[in-house]
Amino acid sequence: MEEITQYQDDLIRLFSRYGLQLGQGIMFLIIGNYIGNKLTKLIKVQIKKKSTNHSLIDFITSLTNIALKVIIFIGAIDMAGVETTSFVAMLGSAGLAIGLALQGSLANIAGGALLLTLRPFKKGDLIEANGHLGNVIEIGLFSTTIRTPRMRQVFLPNGGLAGGVIKNFSSEDLSRVDLPIGISYGANIKEARRVLMDVLNRDKRIIKQDGLPAVVVTNLGESSVDLEVRAFVSVNDYWDFRFETLEACKIALDQNDIEIPFPQRVLHLQSEKESLPLELQEY
Repeated sequence: MEEITQYQDDLIRLFSRYGLQLGQGIMFLIIGNYIGNKLTKLIKVQIKKKSTNHSLIDFITSLTNIALKVIIFIGAIDMAGVETTSFVAMLGSAGLAIGLALQGSLANIAGGALLLTLRPFKKGDLIEANGHLGNVIEIGLFSTTIRTPRMRQVFLPNGGLAGGVIKNFSSEDLSRVDLPIGISYGANIKEARRVLMDVLNRDKRIIKQDGLPAVVVTNLGESSVDLEVRAFVSVNDYWDFRFETLEACKIALDQNDIEIPFPQRVLHLQSEKESLPLELQEY
């Protein structure tokens, strides 16, 4: 009985010493979580007024919610009487170690935040980045997913994407199509230009702007005179126009007997006698 009484007295002393602090810590945790949730919702509402980017909104609210919960938890255990100095130091060391181990992933997260904030492209845009061309189907926190013209999904890490060169073909309503076409040196350039311009003038998808459409000479190659067909079309018509116009130009040049050459080599053959020095040819 005396041992039981002793235990009871010890429990009473512990409760009287730490009970109030423990209760304060629990109350702080409950009230802090309530206020934190309200504050997170308020921040989300304010961001929605200034942005319609749902990915950015979810990212910022999630980050804010996690940061508030960590602060509230540390405050609660401090009020409960737990020494937090060593705990914070340990948390910082753990954070540093995790950061070094996951620096590639953290770079992707930072890149995702930049892409969601700066918005160099949006979902549905046709972009070219890191050697890949396709339509954006998702902008995630770690990577961006595009669908190539061959219906392949490519996942581009946001770290490299944010720090690299991005070509956005959908940022403008128009896109210029450049089609290289070579003709032989014996062909009449003016006649070839007339034939190709006839093909362009019949296409109603072309938008006349800045002196285009036009056919220009770009280079005098080894086997051909290099022309280039240039025209503005709507972004949505880019691929159809490119493929169909290439075919139409080939047919039109064939019908007008204008040759599209291919690389050729001219070989000059000498007899064995002709290859000898002049003084030896006399014998």
